[in-house]
Amino acid sequence: MNQFIKKTLFIVLISVGFVACFSKTSKNNKIETPIEKGKILEKVVCKKDLTTNYALYLPSTYDSTKKYPIIFAFDSHANGLTPVELFKAEAEKYGYIVIGSNNSKNGTPWPTTNAYYNSMFTDACERFSVDLNRVYTAGFSGGSRVASTIAIQNGGIAGVVGFSAGFPNLNQPITNKFDFMGVCGTADFNYNEMSQLDKNLENIQFNHFLLTFNGKHEWPPQEIIPDIFYWLEFSSIRNKTSVSNNKIINEFIGKCESEINKYQEKSNIFGEYKIYLKLIRFLSGVSNVDIYKTKFAELGKTNAVQNELKSIEADNLKEQTLQGKYMNAMNSNDTKWWNAEVARINSLIKQNINERECLIYKRVLSFLSISAYSYSNSALKSGQMGQAQHFVTIYALVDPENSESAYFQAIIYANKSENKNSIKSLEDALKLGFNDVNRLQSDSNFSKLSSMPEFNHLIEKMKIKK
Repeated sequence: MNQFIKKTLFIVLISVGFVACFSKTSKNNKIETPIEKGKILEKVVCKKDLTTNYALYLPSTYDSTKKYPIIFAFDSHANGLTPVELFKAEAEKYGYIVIGSNNSKNGTPWPTTNAYYNSMFTDACERFSVDLNRVYTAGFSGGSRVASTIAIQNGGIAGVVGFSAGFPNLNQPITNKFDFMGVCGTADFNYNEMSQLDKNLENIQFNHFLLTFNGKHEWPPQEIIPDIFYWLEFSSIRNKTSVSNNKIINEFIGKCESEINKYQEKSNIFGEYKIYLKLIRFLSGVSNVDIYKTKFAELGKTNAVQNELKSIEADNLKEQTLQGKYMNAMNSNDTKWWNAEVARINSLIKQNINERECLIYKRVLSFLSISAYSYSNSALKSGQMGQAQHFVTIYALVDPENSESAYFQAIIYANKSENKNSIKSLEDALKLGFNDVNRLQSDSNFSKLSSMPEFNHLIEKMKIKK
């Protein structure tokens, strides 16, 4: 790695809170702009690959004479800023470098995605003092599969944090081992996939844990991020790439014991059972967990826990059956039927008579959203506008707050030369959060709209909103 900085210049830069990332001066003797510590940077361009850039957080305590763990994060829509902002506070606390890809997104071919990663990795190692024994990847949805694919195929990854999606389809055993933390909302359509992956990893002796939160298919709330960094810290201690830290261990145990006490006050045996499992998974190989294993085994024999585990299996089966039913209906049933069925599902969720059933139907709606997206996108790409309209209508019904259905509707109108309706749908998409100006401007479906004042006004509104 190139970290050769003249001593006097290094002292000056430290005093103003910057770290310079020189390898060598350029041919015309221009000195690189220093990277500010303790501040999120939205775009850092790779020095050797100008097509690749990333969001960055460098901890305020960064010192190039020391080695630092690093997380490479992948958002499904190439928004590298999202994970960097999410991880910032804990990265500052524990001293992690965080990089979020601004290029990798769903639909990008693996060789291209891998090239993005390699460029970021090379750039990071040249700019910063990286601990190569503590390189981690993380990602959301398709970005989670990217994170795990890098670990599985490339190797050299100590751990993966997979948000809302598991591993890619594999035709061979995993030879590059790494620790894995899955993170998933209880209303996420991939919840069952993540639960099954957690079981499978137990069978192949991975260090693993599934962390859940109340939410759908989305990046998690800030309050669960500390657990992710506990996991990374303990993973490093377990793998002997950092020294044991009793302060952090005791802090984590204290937090878990507090949660156990709350569950005991509510006579929630299954909640207590899950916290003991958490203690075992996090601290095995880090601290003595015998007492937790004993308590976990005792609770596992109770009727309350046994009945809950059986109910979970029954819920999984019911959800799979419903997914199959609705997938068949996607092509065969008209929009009138879908209107009535979605209204019935939403009514069940609103009544919330049965919390478990409520979560099942929330996950089913989330599953139908991604399915309708896929069907709509495929029909649009093949020019089958009639089919596309059918699927886009279903998409808007099952996920009315998603801007993508309005964007797809705009494409359909544009292809029918209904320009005013197309503009109206784009305005709807903007209200729902759509702000991808580059995508809109480069979309050939809207070429006939580009000369319209309304279209250009919409572009300007998006730029302001962004």
